[in-house]
Amino acid sequence: MSENSDGKGSASRSRRRQPASAPTSQYMIAPAGPGVTRQTLVDRLEQIGNIEILRTYAERENLCPPIAVVRASDETAAALRRSGAGAFVIEPDRPLRAASFPGALPQTPVIAATTAFGGTFRVTAQTLGESGEPVEFAAVQLVGERGTVQGRTDKDGKVDLILYGEPAETVTDLFIKPRSGYWGLWRHRPELRADTVNAFTLQSLSLPETLDWGGQAIRFDQLPAQCRGAGIKVALIDSGVATGHKQLAGIGHGIDIRGGEQRTWLQDDVGHGTPCAGIISAVAADIHGIRGYAPDAEPHVCRLPLDARCSDLVAALDYCLQREIDVACLGFGCERGSAIVEQRIVAAKQQGVAIIAAAGNSAGAVLFPASSQHVVAVGAIGQLGSYPDDSPQAAQAAAAGPIARGLFVPPFACRGPELDLCAPGVAVIACQSPDGYAVYDGTSLAAAHVTALAALVLAHHSDFKGGFTRRDFHRVERLFQILKGTAQSIGHPWLTGAGLPDAARALGVRSAAKPIGATLNAELAEMRSAIRQLNQIRSNASEANLFEPPRGPANVSQLPLNPTPWSLAPEHSADAGVRELKAAMMLAGLSGAR
Repeated sequence: MSENSDGKGSASRSRRRQPASAPTSQYMIAPAGPGVTRQTLVDRLEQIGNIEILRTYAERENLCPPIAVVRASDETAAALRRSGAGAFVIEPDRPLRAASFPGALPQTPVIAATTAFGGTFRVTAQTLGESGEPVEFAAVQLVGERGTVQGRTDKDGKVDLILYGEPAETVTDLFIKPRSGYWGLWRHRPELRADTVNAFTLQSLSLPETLDWGGQAIRFDQLPAQCRGAGIKVALIDSGVATGHKQLAGIGHGIDIRGGEQRTWLQDDVGHGTPCAGIISAVAADIHGIRGYAPDAEPHVCRLPLDARCSDLVAALDYCLQREIDVACLGFGCERGSAIVEQRIVAAKQQGVAIIAAAGNSAGAVLFPASSQHVVAVGAIGQLGSYPDDSPQAAQAAAAGPIARGLFVPPFACRGPELDLCAPGVAVIACQSPDGYAVYDGTSLAAAHVTALAALVLAHHSDFKGGFTRRDFHRVERLFQILKGTAQSIGHPWLTGAGLPDAARALGVRSAAKPIGATLNAELAEMRSAIRQLNQIRSNASEANLFEPPRGPANVSQLPLNPTPWSLAPEHSADAGVRELKAAMMLAGLSGAR
């Protein structure tokens, strides 16, 4: 991680603060031209005055410039931007949002501005397990025709909720999302009484004995047992990981983006990074449980703070560069792009770091950095029947409608032409801190599935043992091409990108695509809607967004895809020998069959 200027050198001795009466905002500032050092940048900003320097990041050789994170008034930033003094790039340091949240409930509907009638409806809900035990910390939400209210259960499994101006008859939905150990509950038009405790029983969560629906959909179950991602470094840029979990105890590398070398990255107060880490790295505990899909890859944790901003991505990417990370999984993003962060992304790509990011859960346009042309953007899909009929996931499926045989895109998933792939992001059973399991929804879970597959491809695909061993952008774009070129097409590219990744095809274990249903083209109305959305993004660009980087799907290599059969099959296997012979004949032009 680049050194912080806090407490060091002239940057800390000469900080100039805004007057107390001047409202300030946080910005990132970088020189627009080459050849400027971090110290030169600090000196120039100090000469201007009325700018508080919070921290700085050093230049990365000739790849990208130094960066200063500052607080300044909007007037000061605008004046500096207009003056052109020092040729600065100045951007708001925007907050990041998580692309899935454990305990999050379905998005509430838009509430019409109507006059409240019907008095006040007070209700007590109690959540119980199948044996009658109270379920603590469960999120309970009531959705009415005029408003919504949400709370969490206490040690007795109870929570008191009040809907103002709403009679019991206008409550449309009740959602319950337990923290761990149980499936959630959905009731449409629930029967609720104000004069008693309304008890609801939650179904216990049973861990699958084999791979869950997501692992089977991507065909991880078709890979040889030796395919475990050894030798590949994977970074998880997220909220930290609860390494006290028995299946994640082996994670030994990480950094707290704001705390430096403190081992606070071993904690996950939000509970967002832990499930993603489990999808990638969880070690199989026994026959009943889950496992990561690249358990032998070397995981690194880049813990973002609770108030994470775009500038924190710079620190995380610097860590990836210094540690020679192969694949970085990013579960956070923001609505607007950043040219300053984009420079760091390009630098990482040039040094062989492949970035895979969640598209977002705001039901809108794809978030940045997933929208970058140098990042693989991953959306979420679900599978009908992979959850109980009375679960919140069933409500998501009912609102979405199927797009192909048994698959649907949940309403929360971001969409647009920037999408590269889709992956399981509904009803995913994964690790939960401190040492349990829970059901999750979100595009960050989908990104973790693709990250695990990327690690396997880099570790075991023949291309990365030959012509693409060098750590450069060619290696990254070849990886992106393999992931996208071997995906199972679903149709609706504005919702699913190139489709669902296929681990068996990506690694040459199977050459034929798994039939996934009739391919459906994007409807004209859907395309028009997406175009209007893009135009709105462009029209909303302001002076603060003059340096918005280009949006689009990830750039890929333009080379033939000729995956060879699995290279680690036992030499005495007759089937392996036949496959190797066929592959050699095909590459020599002696056979067209696969």
